[in-house]
Amino acid sequence: MTIVASDAWGTLPDDVDSGVVRVGDLRGARSLRRLLGRGELPREGDQGIETPPPPALLTKVFVPEMYVVTWLPALAVAVRRLLRSSTFDCLVTSSPPESAHLVGLLLGRRRPAWIADFRDGWLYEPWRDSLPTRLQRALDARLERLVVSSAEVAVAATEPIARDLTDRLGAQATWVPNGWDPDSVVGDGAELVRRGDAHVVLVYTGGLAGPRGRDPNPLFLALQQSRADGLRLRLVHAGHVTVEERALIARAGATDLVQHTGMLDRQQALALQRSADALVLLTSRSASEATGKLFEYLAAGRPIIALAEANEAARIVRETRTGIAVPPDNVDAIVAAIRQAASGELARAYAPRGLEQFTYPGPAKKMAELVEEAIALRGSRKSRVSR
Repeated sequence: MTIVASDAWGTLPDDVDSGVVRVGDLRGARSLRRLLGRGELPREGDQGIETPPPPALLTKVFVPEMYVVTWLPALAVAVRRLLRSSTFDCLVTSSPPESAHLVGLLLGRRRPAWIADFRDGWLYEPWRDSLPTRLQRALDARLERLVVSSAEVAVAATEPIARDLTDRLGAQATWVPNGWDPDSVVGDGAELVRRGDAHVVLVYTGGLAGPRGRDPNPLFLALQQSRADGLRLRLVHAGHVTVEERALIARAGATDLVQHTGMLDRQQALALQRSADALVLLTSRSASEATGKLFEYLAAGRPIIALAEANEAARIVRETRTGIAVPPDNVDAIVAAIRQAASGELARAYAPRGLEQFTYPGPAKKMAELVEEAIALRGSRKSRVSR
């Protein structure tokens, strides 16, 4: 298997051995980032970085998004070169960004079998803002339909996305969930936590504010309210934090309750999750949302406080009995969940079931079956064309 990926965040020592091919990405060009006022990309260990919003040139001009310019040209060249030098049975394109799928269209009839994999919706609950003009929106919709109708198989990371692709575009899309590799190496996360006199340590890994209106402010307010109620607690956050988010924490009166570790490598992040009394999951109200960290949380063996309602994350947490799901904007409900973690009630109710569907090799086996299906469908299409 060969993986073609961006070089914006640099390379890894085992890229060649792992079959990873890095392609040029203008997002990593420091001179261009300075010109556009974008600042530095976050790196391991970074904490208080102020990231200004992207200019309209990047968000309101290009269809489907800016990556169609920053890395699609280099991506297409790299994939064409690989196809000329070796034989590949199947191409898998994964979004976001949606522009990655355009490689399948650019390859034309000579491409191998193609699976279009949607980690997020394209027009359904999109992660990006709507384009400003009717012409751009029409082109965006046209590209989505072309990708779904041209690929042999469409795959979605959550059931709502799969249903949308099937109902709206006739894709007969298949749900293949994210999953956890039980062979992943985990380090020691205890040294990352300054427990002090905290009775309960909550852990959150990842970005705080996010797309589709994900808002961490109710969590910060709930932390402060929990302390006012007499709980001794700490939230340990691993990930990028902006100056604006620090100000948000300060306004909530929770500065001394939140410990930022900065950006961690994967082993450290997984270890940190296992050191928690409870894990916090932030989501929006989008029905299709089930962030990748949820599946790491499922494998961590710690109870989850999911700030999630009527979405995939809430459904998965409830059905697997791995924690509690509360409305993401209800401070009182979040406080009640924190109390359950502090009292041990949440840990006592922790009774995981059905996790095998999210544990490898389950998802990988399902994907392998779809690869075989895509290859067969591609062969059938070629036969019809030749006749």
